[in-house]
Amino acid sequence: MAMEYLSSLTGIPWLPLALGGGAVVLLAGVYLMRRSRSSQFKLSEKHKEKGVVFLFQFPPIPSSPNASPFCLKLETFLRMNEINYKTVSTRRTGPKGKSPFIAYNGQVISDSDFVVDFLIKELQLKCDSGLDESQKAVGHVTCQMLEENTYWAIVHYRWVQNVRQLPDLFVNSPGTVMRLFLRYMIAPKVEKSCYAQGMGRHSVAEINQIAERDFRSLSTILGDKPYLLGETATSHDATVFGTTATVLYSGEGSAAHTLLTTELLNVRDYTQRIRDRWFPDWDDRCLKD
Repeated sequence: MAMEYLSSLTGIPWLPLALGGGAVVLLAGVYLMRRSRSSQFKLSEKHKEKGVVFLFQFPPIPSSPNASPFCLKLETFLRMNEINYKTVSTRRTGPKGKSPFIAYNGQVISDSDFVVDFLIKELQLKCDSGLDESQKAVGHVTCQMLEENTYWAIVHYRWVQNVRQLPDLFVNSPGTVMRLFLRYMIAPKVEKSCYAQGMGRHSVAEINQIAERDFRSLSTILGDKPYLLGETATSHDATVFGTTATVLYSGEGSAAHTLLTTELLNVRDYTQRIRDRWFPDWDDRCLKD
């Protein structure tokens, strides 16, 4: 399973990887980096079916349908609005070098925010129609906080603080090859991104403090409401769920996970409420042995 997953990262058959050892890990990494820089995304004919949203996203992991909060966000949005969609599990990124992205009637849209905006307009969705301008503003700043700030604390925990256990997040039985690949080919690049963004310049204690402030603010905004802005779920809830579900279901051991499971119980219950309603097949969607 680990080799098959690593093959999904690189596009290289798993058997040579298994036989080649560490040297092939390096070659696979170089191949992946070069391909991601040089290749242009081309939409195949099978993904141009009319009236169907094709959601291109990372493969599932053992504890969640996706390790990415942005992928979880987008699939939650599709389910909340009962949109006809099909998932395409892939490590290839879209035209902007990002994942997730969609194809709809032959048109490719990248970036989860722009995808949501596009679908609301294209399909004339009413998910946010009941919100006044003040509520829209609260929803916007809350989502921006989680996606542009809290997200980097999650990334830092996964790829820097917890890098030795990182392979166990992605597959049930990671082998030596995958451990080496993630730790020495991928993790250093992610760590550099964290530093460039700014989060990586802080100590672990400071990063935990930043994340705690964000989650406590979210808890205060949520209060005892069933959804972020009231009695009805909106597009903002899909975004919030993407972040909180990532922490609760694939962030065990982190300070944020402890906070949400011991103190901020309204956030924990809110996350479980959305999972139960829109992901009754959650366990079936996770990566199996």
